[in-house]
Amino acid sequence: MCEHEADTGKGVKFGLQLPHDPVDLILKASIFADRNGFDSVFTPDHLVGIGIRNWTSYEAFTLLGSISRYTAGVRIGTCVSDVLRRHPAVIAQFAVTLHDLSRGRAILGLGAGEGMNLIPYGIRTDRLVSKLEEGVKIIKMLFENDKVTFEGKFFSLSDAFIMPRRRVPIWIAGNSPRTIELTGKYGDGWIPTAGMGAERYKRYLEKIREIASKNNRRVEAGLFAYVVVDEDYDRAVRKIELPAKLLALMSPARKQFLGKAGIDVEELDVPDLFGFTFSEDLVKKALELAKKIPFDVVEHRFIYGTPDDVVNRIERFIKAGAEHVVFTPLVRDRDYIPTCKLILKVVSYFRSD
Repeated sequence: MCEHEADTGKGVKFGLQLPHDPVDLILKASIFADRNGFDSVFTPDHLVGIGIRNWTSYEAFTLLGSISRYTAGVRIGTCVSDVLRRHPAVIAQFAVTLHDLSRGRAILGLGAGEGMNLIPYGIRTDRLVSKLEEGVKIIKMLFENDKVTFEGKFFSLSDAFIMPRRRVPIWIAGNSPRTIELTGKYGDGWIPTAGMGAERYKRYLEKIREIASKNNRRVEAGLFAYVVVDEDYDRAVRKIELPAKLLALMSPARKQFLGKAGIDVEELDVPDLFGFTFSEDLVKKALELAKKIPFDVVEHRFIYGTPDDVVNRIERFIKAGAEHVVFTPLVRDRDYIPTCKLILKVVSYFRSD
């Protein structure tokens, strides 16, 4: 590893986002993380996996319950669940169950929801952040109170409770001003994507800290980072280029950067993640558009390159305040564990004396 001027990253935690499938790889990756010093593993909570041809996805809490029996030290959680496919009380019960199965290692990640998991199943996608806020309030009340009575715009409870009660940490996926405020008010952790860049990350984290401090609370600063690591830089670029373009095309923030490539977002015939559903025709259309996007327009949203390159990119976020980096290998199944082994080189740099 190369020498870096700043001595940053001591005490920072590192985790892995697990693949959607196959089950054997999910379990193997969990065990690898647990035995090699990672601090956490997370699983997506999707009905539909993100992919070009394979959209397999397993139920998250069932999977995490199994992972809890194969692991001993890593924290385990969803990244992220929503409060739309299951009632908030059911989510709270799932989280408490996972907490006890894992002997206190559970994290409940929550977000507003995505079209692929909602639209095909007849679940409304209006007012997503408002629904998330009510759901988070309900879950926290159920964690902390013997009985809960609540009357909101979307949910209502009357003398409701869950037993046993536990205080499971709630991490919120906040990438917008509204969800940043919600995170500061209610979150125990923040898990935005690295696509926002280190400068915006720092500004948003300062806002979260300001809101949280008014309530004598502290929010753990996480980071969700799509990553490709390879000993050869050009090979890393080849691996990440098309998946990066496709994910960038679906980003709700795409207007901010696609305009630089002369792409009129208003004219796109492919919706963003809040409206995107996976089908052969729509994926084909998205791929055709993605291939036309210059990589240099979207590359800043991803962490990639040699281990040294990845150290440099992650270091920017650590300097901005990131405390818990969750790496999400954006690679084929056969490359997942080899990529994790290279991620260990990155982690070892930040943990070296």
